[in-house]
Order: sequence, then structure tokens, then C-alpha cells
Amino acid sequence: MSLYWNWPYVLVEAGPEQALAWRTGGHMRHAHGALPDLFFPADRSWLVSALWDDTWTCVGGPAPLIHTLERDPVANARQVRPKEDALPPGLTRE
Repeated sequence: MSLYWNWPYVLVEAGPEQALAWRTGGHMRHAHGALPDLFFPADRSWLVSALWDDTWTCVGGPAPLIHTLERDPVANARQVRPKEDALPPGLTRE
């Protein structure tokens, strides 16, 4: 499967225990985390994407979910519309 600028990805169906154990060394952005780069439930009602070369995480889902994240100061979230660049304010592309 090709996603994000046609990079090849492998999608694996897994439960929470398998997904959390998939990486043994943790995520490169957080030494204590082992979450996959892209995950979503079987019904595809939301998704979380944390690409290896980005310093932010993208969440897609229903408006109430997004609005809840926007109100949470820990999440530091902002809504991005379709076709809008997700690059956070203040960051530049190399």
C-alpha cells in the first residue's frame, strides 16, 4: 500500500497487545513508547498517524473527537482542513 507521498507501507491487523509490542526498541520520538506509525480501529472511525520524520502526530476522526482534542491543553491540537498543510505553525520543511 502507498501512503504519504507514495511511500510503501505494510498494514498489519493487530489487537492492542500486539500493536504495543510490535516495536521492541520503542518509537524513535519517545524512548518509552512503542506505538505504530499509523493505527485505527477496525471500523476506521478515527486514525492516529505519527510519521517517523515528523515531530507531531495527526489525528483524524469525527468532529466531536477533534474538538475535544482542541480543548485539551496537553494535546496542543489544532484543526487542519482537507488539502491544508498539517505543518505546525513555526516549523519549516527542509
